[in-house]
Amino acid sequence: MPEDPRTSAVLTASPEPDGRHVRGNRTRHALLEAAFDEIYEQGFRSASLNEILRRAGCTKGSLYHHFPDKHALGVAAAAEFIGAYIRDVWIEPLRATADPLATIRAIIERHAHGGIGVDPRFGCPYQNLSQELSGIDAGFQEIFTDLFERWRGAIADALARGQAEGTVRTGIDARAVATLIVASHQGVVSMIKATQDLEVGHAAATAFFDYLESLRP
Repeated sequence: MPEDPRTSAVLTASPEPDGRHVRGNRTRHALLEAAFDEIYEQGFRSASLNEILRRAGCTKGSLYHHFPDKHALGVAAAAEFIGAYIRDVWIEPLRATADPLATIRAIIERHAHGGIGVDPRFGCPYQNLSQELSGIDAGFQEIFTDLFERWRGAIADALARGQAEGTVRTGIDARAVATLIVASHQGVVSMIKATQDLEVGHAAATAFFDYLESLRP
């Protein structure tokens, strides 16, 4: 889930004379980063707390100072790093564009050419976790729903702006198209992971770009 999503989750700590606050934030960040990596590679249920601690270079005492359990750590890691990933890859590029169709195409091209810091053969961090835990874990479900709404909302807002700017057909339902774009993207990523074949993504991108052009006036 650039730009590795981890590079965007930058800590801002209020300076304190003894540095305890800074060190505490760094420890928390290390735990979240290690948890994100372990969960992305192994899935949440198979993720090892001992491996997370080893990656983070932290003790169990440090872990339980910041998080009551593995579940709380996993939810926080998903919210922070997958949230940063969606924000940097999708939301920010779409925020002020007058031509959202060109911007969406550029985002998909970055995916197709490995320019987003995540190997599509390993799947999308959002998709991997949502498939594992949606419907069985309320804490994670809340995160997935919030991220989806922000993602879809950013695309819908950009499409509506494009309609006002004359770069997108006025007759389309921006929210419905945004839903289709997210669903199509996630479906293609799923097929790439299932087949371990990047050409699946390249073939889908060609058809998807034709669809985007059909949305122009």
